[in-house]
Amino acid sequence: MTQVTGAFKVMCWEEKPYDEASGQPKLTHAEVTHELSGGIEGEASIAYLMGYRPDNTASFVGLVRVTGAIGERSGSFVMQDIGTFEAGVAKGRWTILPGLGTDGLRDIRGEGHFTATHESASYSLDIEL
Repeated sequence: MTQVTGAFKVMCWEEKPYDEASGQPKLTHAEVTHELSGGIEGEASIAYLMGYRPDNTASFVGLVRVTGAIGERSGSFVMQDIGTFEAGVAKGRWTILPGLGTDGLRDIRGEGHFTATHESASYSLDIEL
């Protein structure tokens, strides 16, 4: 396993409710784009589903398509993202989904995590290429 670490910044975040039943928790869908730097140089395109609690904390699930380069290898891969948003901090667990890589990243495997606030965001991913 090789560990890649780095940072990301949100380039676009478009969130809207998808189920607005009265008296029920808020459920939203977000389309997000991140610019990745560090061990992964590229872009992440994300689709999140989120459930908000009355205290405005949330749980989320998403699929992340990463397009870019890790070292000399370039291509794309898809990760599952499961996490929470509490006290102004988003934390997520990433799992690379097998069989969804392309080009030089076709056989990538691994898992990792991220932490993000409004000021900064970082990731760590343990991978096999």
